[in-house]
Amino acid sequence: MLARVFRREGELSLNVLYLIHHAGQGGTERYVLSVALGLRDAGRVNPFFAYTQDGLLRGRMEKAGVPVWRVRLPGRYSLRSAKKLAKLCREHEIDVIHTQFLRENYIALLSRLFYRKPRVVYTNHLIQKNDLITRLSNRVLSPLQHGVIAVCRPGLEQMVRNKIPEKLMSLVHNGVDPAEWARSPDRTVRREFGVPDGLPVILYAARLVEGKGHGYLLKALAGLKDVPFLMLFAGDGDLRGELEALAENSGLGGKTVFLGFREDIREVLSAADVCVNAANTEACSYNILEAMAMGTPQAVADAGGNADLIDGENGLLFRDEDPKALESALRKLLTDAGLRGRCAEKAKQAAKERFHIRDMLDKTYAIYQD
Repeated sequence: MLARVFRREGELSLNVLYLIHHAGQGGTERYVLSVALGLRDAGRVNPFFAYTQDGLLRGRMEKAGVPVWRVRLPGRYSLRSAKKLAKLCREHEIDVIHTQFLRENYIALLSRLFYRKPRVVYTNHLIQKNDLITRLSNRVLSPLQHGVIAVCRPGLEQMVRNKIPEKLMSLVHNGVDPAEWARSPDRTVRREFGVPDGLPVILYAARLVEGKGHGYLLKALAGLKDVPFLMLFAGDGDLRGELEALAENSGLGGKTVFLGFREDIREVLSAADVCVNAANTEACSYNILEAMAMGTPQAVADAGGNADLIDGENGLLFRDEDPKALESALRKLLTDAGLRGRCAEKAKQAAKERFHIRDMLDKTYAIYQD
């Protein structure tokens, strides 16, 4: 379910091609789905979708009735791919190409050499320093760019250093529908794992890959053996076997459960009393936003764009990659019901007032039109 956004009189319905190299299952893919279907349901956009590497997003787009194409994007400067993309845009009268990463953004910009009509809008989902060649490319190709969206303040500041002109950039935080993520009384996940009533559940929803901080999270949990809890890890990845062994060797075997990838993340989240995010790579995390909308207190690493979302009142920030700091934050949340309640209310308020999907869609559509 996505938020409904009412179309304003005089708005144009634009043909927008959402272009991504890998149609996977991460936060960027959730962003593309939210924007494409949210603006379609508002009558503002006729979405199209193109990808190179197959994944979950392709099936979700097809299920939603969005026209889907597979395209080759072998490298960021491929003129052959740019020419084919231009042909596709001409055939389907595309008004806007909305790209998500540099590879597809460069090819979309180069496609304008062959077909000038589409505007190219790029959403930067990373906080990443570009090398010299990429900075030069940003400067050379920027005259072909219509707009650039940063999803967090550190990301916007980094793009300035990456030689993208400030006049092209807009800060548009990711957004969620508070009604969709309102807490449900359904506790099926707790029953699934036989969690006793009153036992606090901690949830970390993230892929089991480098940069997500699972290793030092397990070190922090090892310091909480005097506090009752059950830790749920939702997500899969290359590090799963290594992390399961680390949990067992740390004496946490009976207090941790690795769920793997879950389609029912809303139900999993509704089972949690506390959420944690130990990643240092997040720009504007949907997992953090969804927990905020559900009113779940959180301990979040002070890294990336996380401080745009968590301010100390709607959740606790801790020093990145510091197991003791994370242990302290979790101990406070697990043992202080009053603190959990205050964080929950502030988080729900922030999700409604500052990170509503309606605002994200309004601002994105305005960039398409500008």
